[in-house]
This record gives sequence, C-alpha cells and structure tokens, in this order.
Amino acid sequence: MYPRLKVLVPQIIILLVITCLLLQGCDHSEESTEAANTHRVDKAESISKDTAEPKTVKLPETKLLLQEPVPLSIYEVPSQALLQWYQLRNVQPALLIYADNPMLSTSPFFKIKDLLQPLAEANPDPLRYGISNPAVMPAMTLHAALEAGLFSAVYWIMPSRADITDLSIEVFRKQMKVTNALSFEEAQSLTLRDGVFSGTVRGVPFHAIHPDVAFNIPGPTVFHFDLGYLAALHEGEIKTRVFSLIYQTLKHLRDRNIETVSASFSYSQVTREVAFGSRFIAPVFKQLFEQPQLLDEPLPKNWEQRADALYLPNMFMVSDGLKIFLQMAKDDPADPSLQYALYELSRAAKSTHKAALFHLAEAVKRDPVYALEYISLVPLALKEDRQDEALRMLHLAHEALPDNPFVSLKLAQGLMAEGQMDRAVPLLQSLLAEKWSETFYSNMPGVLEQMLAEARED
Repeated sequence: MYPRLKVLVPQIIILLVITCLLLQGCDHSEESTEAANTHRVDKAESISKDTAEPKTVKLPETKLLLQEPVPLSIYEVPSQALLQWYQLRNVQPALLIYADNPMLSTSPFFKIKDLLQPLAEANPDPLRYGISNPAVMPAMTLHAALEAGLFSAVYWIMPSRADITDLSIEVFRKQMKVTNALSFEEAQSLTLRDGVFSGTVRGVPFHAIHPDVAFNIPGPTVFHFDLGYLAALHEGEIKTRVFSLIYQTLKHLRDRNIETVSASFSYSQVTREVAFGSRFIAPVFKQLFEQPQLLDEPLPKNWEQRADALYLPNMFMVSDGLKIFLQMAKDDPADPSLQYALYELSRAAKSTHKAALFHLAEAVKRDPVYALEYISLVPLALKEDRQDEALRMLHLAHEALPDNPFVSLKLAQGLMAEGQMDRAVPLLQSLLAEKWSETFYSNMPGVLEQMLAEARED
C-alpha cells in the first residue's frame, strides 16, 4: 500500500522540537490598526539602522502567479527561504504561505540579532537544518521573518478539511495558544468572518484562510508553499489522488491573481514531517510555475504514469505499480524519486523484498537526503533482534551524510550499544569539537562529554 504523504515514524534526530499542528481552517479581513502599522514601521526602522539599508526602494518586477512563468526556488526547510525574503525587505510585501502550521513557534532564548547577521551577510548556511549551530529552527520561520520586519501582512492558507460553516473562533484561538503560535492578546484579537480568521500577529495584520475561500491580496506578494500543506490534506490515493489535489490547489491559487515578487517551495522532509515518497512533488511544482499553461492541459505522460503507479498498489496491484516505476526508472535513470518509489513498493511485495535496499541505495546515490530513511529502518532491525543490521543502517546513513552531526550522534550511540567504544570515541570527539548553538542545543556539550567519559571507561 503506498504510504500517505505524512510521515508516521517518530522523530529520530535529537533537537529542539517546536511543533504547531493545526487541523481547523481560518479566514482574513483586510483591516489593520494604526497601532499595528506604527509597531511595524518602528520595527522596520530599527532593522534598517542595524543593517545599514539603503533608503531608496526599487520595486521588483511583479508577475501574476500561475498566469505568467515564475521561477520557483526549492529548499529543504522553510527557514532557508528567509534569505530570499530578506532581499525584499525594502519592498515590505505581503506573505502568502501554504503550510500545515503557521511557523510561528517561539523560543525564549531566540534573539533576532543572531539571525540578522547571516541574513545581512547573505550567508545561507545557518538557515539549514541538521547542523549544530542554526540561526533559527524551521518551525520558527514566520516568527523570525516578522521579528525582522520583512512583511507588511501575512495570509496563511490552512489545509483544513472542515466545512467553512464548522469553523470555530474559540477552537482556533485555543489551538493558537496551546501551540504557542500566538500570545494571549494576539489570540484574543482574532475574528472570524466568511471562512477567515483575522487579527494582528507580531504587530502585523494576519489572516488564516480556509482553502475554499476566494481571497485576494492587494499589492506585491511573496509566495511560499510547504509540502506539509499537501501532506495534511492527502488521505491516500483512493480518497485523494495527489495530482488531482495539486491541480485543484494551484488552479484555485491562479484565480486569485496574485502579483508575486518571489516564489519558493520547501520539502520539510529532513525534519521527517513529510514522507520521502512525496519528494517528486517539488519538480512538479517547479515545472507548473515555470510553464503555467500545463494546468489547462492533460497530465504529461510521465506524470500520468506516476499517478497510475501510485494508485495501483492501493488496489492490491503492487506488481503492476512496480512494472510502471521500473520502466520509468529505465527511461529517466537520474530521477532519485523513482528509485525511492521502487524501494517502497519492493518492501511491500515479498517477491521483491530483498531488492528494496538496492533501490534505496540507488536513490541515496542521486540524492543523499534519502539516507535518513536508513535511520528509520534501525528500529525495525532491532525489533527483529538484528543488531548487526541496525548498525549497518547507521553506517550507511553516516556515509551518505557525514556532515550531519545528529546522524553521527546516532551512529555513536549505536556503536556504544554494541560495545564498540573504541569506534565511538573519535565520533564523540568530533562532535564535541562542533560549535553547538547556545539557543537550541545548550545542553549538547554536556551530553557528549558524559558519553565520551563512558566510552573511555570501557
């Protein structure tokens, strides 16, 4: 059975987890208060002084989203888009974001100045995920952007399956407060009208919009789409065919006549929020944004083939799905998502089970991010009392992702569990040499020192 887009395995990387899971829909109104505007201007002026921004503003070219060709930047995590957004800070555009959560999580230790420096230096490295010293966490992306004064308003399209008439202002307020997305005052400022929750967040007009609402946004707009949005709506290929969901979503967006100055897309898969089986969607989006006329044409042959291959296993026709993916992989050997699809289907069929890891290895060769799947296989190997296989999976993940300290940490833990202390020591030493974030991983040096002492004792 082809898995849903949403990952069901537990989090495997040690990190500060700040999650916002919102299952209801929302709405927007176009009013903004004088106080909010004043707060916005003060914040923008403060940032301008700190980064020595030029006073003159040259408006970038705007294009009608999905009506004209628009380049789409693709990132692993939404926080990587911050640098692209920062370059438009003088324009003060609105932000239109499709995501499973509003990315408004906060940390009491986070300071915006720690983010502004890499942004001002155009340094993308601290915006990545899976590093020891990040400037921000993905779940904090929008909070950080608003603290930096990058946007004049926020329009968040929520992946709600609820009917517009079933939305509740009280339920939504509670969700926003419980997930620490909004303060008490911000939550209380929310109103509900015609499928849109509106209020003020971080001093900026904020609108959370049900996907069926025919919204509009005046002026230049930054667009961002996170794959978690589709993951929350996808219920399997029988109920919601993924290509139908993509086309339905983008046609509705096209009708909004959005004047975009920037467009980006994030996978949110290295955080394991979204299943790797949906990784093929980013290139589909990119092609549709650069060739919007495709929305009015039949599915290209390779997309139609993939749609069939995704659907057939749900009808207990795994071998038929395998045949399609094998032919597609033969026609396009460079596409890692086809090898990953073959890995998943091979695991589902007893006759091809042994071939699964071969296809996963082929996917990793083409795209190392898939190596995180090896870590997901570790608990399965341990459940079968195969410690040697579990350790082999950790080694394979480390070989593909040698610069990911959390993968190195998992390997060190695995080695220690098997009594291979001498092999764990150099890994722990290299991890201790890392510069660990005082904001997000302040306790990590202590944890590593304790592990190293234990390894040396034996």
